[in-house]
Amino acid sequence: MIILNTQGIVLKAVRYEENDVILTLFTRKLGKVAALAKGAKRNKSSFLSSSQLFSYSNYTLKKQGNMYRVSQSDIIKSFYDISYDIDAFSYATYITKLVEGSTLENQTNNRLFVLLAQTLHLYTQNDVDKQFITRAFEIKFLDYIGFKPVVNRCSSCGSEDLNKPVFNVDEGGILCGICSEHTENNLKIDVTTVKLMEYILSNDILKCSKAKVSKYITYELGKILNKYLNTYIDNVNLKSLYLLQNIQNNKGVDKDE
Repeated sequence: MIILNTQGIVLKAVRYEENDVILTLFTRKLGKVAALAKGAKRNKSSFLSSSQLFSYSNYTLKKQGNMYRVSQSDIIKSFYDISYDIDAFSYATYITKLVEGSTLENQTNNRLFVLLAQTLHLYTQNDVDKQFITRAFEIKFLDYIGFKPVVNRCSSCGSEDLNKPVFNVDEGGILCGICSEHTENNLKIDVTTVKLMEYILSNDILKCSKAKVSKYITYELGKILNKYLNTYIDNVNLKSLYLLQNIQNNKGVDKDE
């Protein structure tokens, strides 16, 4: 029997039978795996906290057929506070679904694991721009799974002269003024947004979270990344973000009234 100790984050928790839960874990040592937590729904279960969505724990896993079984767990951080903040919960749901849908079983990605843990931590903080943090996560996520957009030079000719840049999803990033004349579906992008993308790709997300970014730049970045993700990543689930957008729009209506 294979027994392994590893840190893991709960991406999904599905009730199985009366008190059991099947967890989709993103782990340091195994990547994404399914694991059965027997009795996790019982009030006094030792697995109760570590089987909640977003929980970050140390797990002892035993291999049983095609699935693992949780034999022991010790919580590192529950991130339970996220559930009390609709913005944080929507963003956290979105990024965990992004990781779940874009990673393969048993394929490790330690940089992505650390990024996910750090981003969930940032969502629990009151003094960070959660919308910007999500945009930063998306850029670094694309980098770590092999779809990094080219932002420091023209993705077509390689020129570093980007005084009048555009972003072209099909070309995989920034185009210079000359190359953009020969392509379709170019997206307008501010030079400041280009520099911001470079900064995000060059620094960890904890450092990025301290940047002061205007709402306009964050909005422009979001529009571009939305198109990019939908082109290069299969089945991007934006439902949680659409829900958040509707709630924010309704808040705006209430204020106007």
